[in-house]
Amino acid sequence: MTHEVQVGGLENIGLVKRDVYNYLRDVRGEVIGHDAELLKEHFMAMQEKNESFYFKMEVDSEGRMGNVFWSDARSRRAYGFIGDVVVFDTTFNTNRYGMVFAPLLGVNNHRQTVLFGCAFLTSETMDSFVWLLEEFKKAMPGEPPKMIMTDQDAAMSKAIVVTLPTTFHRYCIWHILNKITEKPGIGECFSEMNKCIWGMDKKEEFDAKWEEIITNNGLQDHAWLSSIHAMRENWVPSYVKHVFSAGMSSS
Repeated sequence: MTHEVQVGGLENIGLVKRDVYNYLRDVRGEVIGHDAELLKEHFMAMQEKNESFYFKMEVDSEGRMGNVFWSDARSRRAYGFIGDVVVFDTTFNTNRYGMVFAPLLGVNNHRQTVLFGCAFLTSETMDSFVWLLEEFKKAMPGEPPKMIMTDQDAAMSKAIVVTLPTTFHRYCIWHILNKITEKPGIGECFSEMNKCIWGMDKKEEFDAKWEEIITNNGLQDHAWLSSIHAMRENWVPSYVKHVFSAGMSSS
């Protein structure tokens, strides 16, 4: 029998949102001494086996683990050969400490996914992303990537401007197309928009067809559509095809 049944329903459990936040804070606070030290010992053992293993771990004054980044010799070597395009995704948050898992990935010439590095972040803030990307640059041989692909996270975008000023920032097209299907009043013309996005080879053709669809469907005042059109140079195929992307358009 579940706890909520025993007490006569969820409304009688007495658990409030503040309690949940406090619990999560306490669980994260458990990453002191033992757990953080075990992870550090593991990384140091890896580094003893191969000095090219790179890691950086933040620890606060109370011994709590903060942001963590690591990359092994194989991953660093792979970046030296195929690091022109990096995919950065932070959609994973399933561990017991509520930390964000952030892999940095690429693709090789066999269309296989290659891992360049991994991180656990305490938050999805600009400061955390800047910290990670700076560590990533230190660890990787050679120049910064020519392109980095992410979702439309604002904090991440700001961090990329600061840390990777010469890197072209491309938005994941899957996230954008998925939102188009979800937005009220747009779903009916999704097929038209999809053909416009993928079927127009030239910028001018895309802009003309997009304007036609917007006008015919009375969407001139749709704020979200206007916002993604304004950033078309970061995601529309006809606008980004001049930058090498290793055949990727989605993270």
